[in-house]
Amino acid sequence: MYRLIFFLAVLGIAFAQTKLQWSFCGQSVLQVSEFDLGSMPITHPGPMPFILSGKSLREIRGAVKSTVSIKRTVTGITLPITCYLVDGNYVGSCTYPDLCLLLKSVLGYDADNCPDNLQENDIDCTCPFKLPARDLNVNVVADLPDATASSITWIASGSFDIKVEASDAVGAVSCLNLKFSVRPKSKSA
Repeated sequence: MYRLIFFLAVLGIAFAQTKLQWSFCGQSVLQVSEFDLGSMPITHPGPMPFILSGKSLREIRGAVKSTVSIKRTVTGITLPITCYLVDGNYVGSCTYPDLCLLLKSVLGYDADNCPDNLQENDIDCTCPFKLPARDLNVNVVADLPDATASSITWIASGSFDIKVEASDAVGAVSCLNLKFSVRPKSKSA
């Protein structure tokens, strides 16, 4: 009986996002009217839409230093993800010297394969960032790999609570809280 009660308690505590949740947590030079990553949980491998509408209030140029804090919840247990070295790259809750290089390594975009919609928004997929003050209307689809086959399998499933604090040489760019869920695509799908 105690096992049943424990199991039901765990099910009641378990938390899975059904929609991307985001909020600003401090200063931001970005005004955002829409931010979406498609249906939750995010499944991989496969396509994931990235939709961002809003406005950059000032130019963002050069290296964008970012401090990322990640907490992961699985079966009702929440633990912080520390910063560690994997295959020559730091991953997890780390301070990254250039957010552009991190995104480039994750998404694989460069000047030769930069999506048209990014280029239409003056984002040329080269690092460092060179984003003018302007309206933004980004709508691209990223092709997510199978995270279960990567060296950072912890990102393959769970609910994530992430805080990103970003700044450039001028000052704060944005502080953003994100909450979303991830799971591998079912074998029958």
